[in-house]
Parts: sequence; C-alpha cells; structure tokens
Amino acid sequence: MVYKPYHRGRKKSAEFIGPSKAAILKSPKEGWLKVVTPYNENFVDELKSTVQPPHRQWNPEEKYWLVNELYLEDLIIILKRHYDEVSTDLLESEEVNNPFGIVFDLISPQDLDKIYKALAFAVHPDRGGSEKSMKLLNEAYQRKK
Repeated sequence: MVYKPYHRGRKKSAEFIGPSKAAILKSPKEGWLKVVTPYNENFVDELKSTVQPPHRQWNPEEKYWLVNELYLEDLIIILKRHYDEVSTDLLESEEVNNPFGIVFDLISPQDLDKIYKALAFAVHPDRGGSEKSMKLLNEAYQRKK
C-alpha cells in the first residue's frame, strides 16, 4: 500500500493509491464472520446502514468487524462495491469438508439461488477466487438443489 500525503487548506490528509483488498475470514465466535479491510469511510457507513448493531461488532484492539453470517450475501455485495479484491478463507477450511454445504443447510429453499449467485460472484476464478472454491460451491449447490 502506498499513501501519498496531500494538503487541503490547513488539514493534513492522506490519499490511498493502489489496490484495496478486503478479507472475509472464519471467526472464533460461532455464527460470525471476521471482516478485515483497510479503512474506508463509505464502506463503514454502508455496513452500519445495512447490518444493524446486534448483527455487527467492531473490535477496536485488532481493528476488524464481526458480522453475523446471516448477512454474508449483503456483506459480499458491500465489499465488492468498495474494494478492488475480496478474499476469503471460508473456502479453505480444514475442519469442514464443504463450508458451503453448511451455509446452504441454514438458508430457506427460496433463498438458495440468490445466495448461490452471490457466493459464485465472490469465489469465481475470474474474479480472484480459486477453482477449488468454485468446485466446492457448485457441489454443495447441486446437493441441496
């Protein structure tokens, strides 16, 4: 990351130059996702307006968000809107054979296609995901469908 200082009037500020990356990680807290991003005021505002306080928490010591996994689809959309790249370790879990199977088990049949499309958008190899992740997603989707 490269920061280029610039001045506006008397205020000193910094302008971010370069790609911005965000990550959705497994959280030690069951049912939650750990979201790690560079600071982006617009992202924070949209997250706060979309995910209400009982379903989001800020960890000021380690500087990350915890978001209830029920908001995964919204979270992916918000992150894609504000960051160049979104990565995840949810797909590389050693503890769970196929984490998408768990996600699909938790959602209603009416929401299956909608959530599949959002996840496919996030993990597709053409968008920075891996072939392994896409294969796991497709397998879980076909099993549930």
